[in-house]
Amino acid sequence: MKPLALAAILLTFLIGLALHVDPSTAQVYKKRNADGTVTYSDQPIQGAEKVEVEAAPVTEFAKSNAAAQVEQSQPSAEQAGEAEGGDEIPTEFSVTITSPEYQAPIRANNGQFDVLWQSEPEKLPEGYNYELYVDGVMSWSGSDSNQATLMDVARGERRIYLRIVDANGGEVARSDTLVVYVLRVAISGAGSNGGGA
Repeated sequence: MKPLALAAILLTFLIGLALHVDPSTAQVYKKRNADGTVTYSDQPIQGAEKVEVEAAPVTEFAKSNAAAQVEQSQPSAEQAGEAEGGDEIPTEFSVTITSPEYQAPIRANNGQFDVLWQSEPEKLPEGYNYELYVDGVMSWSGSDSNQATLMDVARGERRIYLRIVDANGGEVARSDTLVVYVLRVAISGAGSNGGGA
């Protein structure tokens, strides 16, 4: 048997073994045969050595801001009474862009699309504003809306984030930076080749 074919069979066997056996409880044995080939088995073979199987890497994903907000406990009756007074300025602010989604392709031939968000508190105190940035440049500012329409956004990858600022312009909350891909029709070189073949 050719070495390349043997390697392919061995690789297929190892992948199949990895997919069907829990590595935390499995034991693998390796034996080098007289002809130089290597045999792997889950049963001890005479002359085989034990192979340490590492646990598969586990990736844990961070919770989104929206999920974290849902998991927060409800305010106590005392806190609710203070909030109803209306004169108190909240000490904690948060803002999350809800649309468009992260890395979303946005078809906007005219460069226009909407950005929506959720904030805590839902209605900003007097003097506080939202500031919407595209590629680090402020593109919209306001205080009484949870959405904005961006105009004339160039095509390509764009980075969007939203800030809540106080009356002095100090940042009190900022969303995560959102990457989107603006898709626009490109009309370039129409008729520039002189019509020749």
